[in-house]
Amino acid sequence: MQTRQVKHLIRASAIAGGVLAATTLGLACLRYSFAEPLVRLSYDLPFLWRTTLDTHEIVLVYLDEYSAKQLDQPLDDVWNRALHVRLLDRLTQEKARLVFYDIVFDAPAPDPAADAAFAESIRRHGKVILGAALDIVERLGSVREERVSAPTKLLRKAAAGYGILAFRPVDPDYGVREMYLKGTSIVPTATWRAAEVLGAKVTHDPRGAIGPDWINYYGPPDSFSSVNIAQALDADGVPPGYFKDRIVMVGPRSAVGYLGVGKDEFRTPYSRWNRGFSPGPEIHATILLNLLRSDWLTRMPLNRETALIMFIGLVAGGLAFFRPLVAALIAVIISIGIVCGACWLVWDHRTWFAWVVPAAVQMPLGLAWAVGSQYLLESRRRKELRTAFGFYLSPQMADKIANSDFDLRPGGEIVEATIIFTDLENFTTLSEDLDPTEVSAILIAYFEQTTRCILEKRGTIIKYVGDAVMAAWGAPVDEPAHAICAAEAACDLRALTEIEVRGRKLRTRIGINTGKVLAGNLGSSFRFDYTMIGDATNFASRLESLNKYLGTQILISEAVREQLEDKFNTRRLGEFRVVGKAHSVIIHELLGRGEAHSGERAWIEAFEAGLDNFRAGQFSDAADLMNRACQLRGGSDGPAEFYLRKIAIIRGQDVKTWNGIIELSEK
Repeated sequence: MQTRQVKHLIRASAIAGGVLAATTLGLACLRYSFAEPLVRLSYDLPFLWRTTLDTHEIVLVYLDEYSAKQLDQPLDDVWNRALHVRLLDRLTQEKARLVFYDIVFDAPAPDPAADAAFAESIRRHGKVILGAALDIVERLGSVREERVSAPTKLLRKAAAGYGILAFRPVDPDYGVREMYLKGTSIVPTATWRAAEVLGAKVTHDPRGAIGPDWINYYGPPDSFSSVNIAQALDADGVPPGYFKDRIVMVGPRSAVGYLGVGKDEFRTPYSRWNRGFSPGPEIHATILLNLLRSDWLTRMPLNRETALIMFIGLVAGGLAFFRPLVAALIAVIISIGIVCGACWLVWDHRTWFAWVVPAAVQMPLGLAWAVGSQYLLESRRRKELRTAFGFYLSPQMADKIANSDFDLRPGGEIVEATIIFTDLENFTTLSEDLDPTEVSAILIAYFEQTTRCILEKRGTIIKYVGDAVMAAWGAPVDEPAHAICAAEAACDLRALTEIEVRGRKLRTRIGINTGKVLAGNLGSSFRFDYTMIGDATNFASRLESLNKYLGTQILISEAVREQLEDKFNTRRLGEFRVVGKAHSVIIHELLGRGEAHSGERAWIEAFEAGLDNFRAGQFSDAADLMNRACQLRGGSDGPAEFYLRKIAIIRGQDVKTWNGIIELSEK
């Protein structure tokens, strides 16, 4: 059986193991690639729970399939530059703030005049940013070289600037989350160049001085105002002044890609809700607006994120200190708190961290560890309880105790219980003439029958002392009808435990009392000893001993008789003051189950009438009635004969005061 120190050591080990497991797994998620989906999820989810933000500064003009059909342009080849001239002229006329081309014009048009007209149109506007492609070329095996495909020289000179259009890195799920601003040592990214032209504060610092930074998406696909180029070129396609003071992003929107260069759509956080992928121009627009507003996201520094993971690991491991339901509630509250804190950081402070790791990995692991360790501890505790009470209770009752909250630690609690003491009449004297083997056989047979009767009535065997048995009802398993169960067991004991040894019958004498007792493990941390102590226990023992004076087999206290109602046949035996009690008590004899039949009622009534006369000091009448009770019962009645002897003694004494109470000087 575990001592308190051992239990505390096991509990501490469970908590330490939970802390170690949760912390180790959390740190591994931060450092190893297997947890990258969780990290990406940490970035994505706060956007899904945020409302769409305003993006009125930017409008997108798409070169899409519809426009290709309307303007008679190919889907997989260069469009007529005259269309861009017309578009730029309208944007210049409406005083668009800046025009950003998500198109690479790295080859001259078939008609040089078209390029010249396009360049002149770019020059007239004054703030046009052109795109450049970034290609990776492998040379000499493992050597990789970056090559920039810039716009033609004519267009480059006319534009306010040009930059790289590539997104780097593109995540394994084809998502764009991290901002690519650095470009090459010579050519910046197109969005950075556009931000410089527009005077964004962030561009006052060198490109390499910032980052890594993450895109702050404003909403799902199509959160920006957009038209296709056919609408933009149509005088009635959009209202006059539609482009005034707005940044215009011009680029493809096609599943196959403009100029046949492949799919130009990417995953964003909103793609998780089947909102679709976002076209490249929309992502460029988001990055540019982030730079202009200085509201991009940054990731929490690694040292702080590590410290947070370690702290959550400590908390998650500490769940093993609580019961499973409490641990689950705490885990849910903490996880919800982490989620709310993560959203607050993103929305208000534009900072994110891998919060899914503590919320969805560490806390569930800590909870699983807590439940598992609690289950093991509880299984161990139940096994100990089952073992400890297997000597006291039936297997069914022992299982019931094992499933309860019983505390095995030394100590007890005050409960109301009914206690039985049994003893074999004259066995001590008889055993002096018996061989120890015979004594053992008799006691084993006696205890077998006695134990079976008690356990069948859901009682608890407290102890065997010599040929005596102490049993109880009402603790450790709660039993509302404990007095009735004890009386039932006593009736069975009287009928089943008459053992004949060398021609002599050994009767079982029983004392039953109900009252408050201290019940519990009153042994030590080294040995479990469930017992009950208190005045109620002592009085039950006195009642068992009183049987030998009264010639009875089952004596019960007034407290027991009051709970038996009319289910048992009893008779009042008078008022006694036993050794060890300052006050007198009324004692009854338990005669059997059910009501008394007519023959029993006659001698019971005669006895109780004689008892009333005895108490009143009318000894002659009392003696006549006691003799009458003996005759009606077949010539012998132990209690009546006891009172006849008392009357004979009293008549020979000078009794000055009489209260009818029998004083007993022996146990």
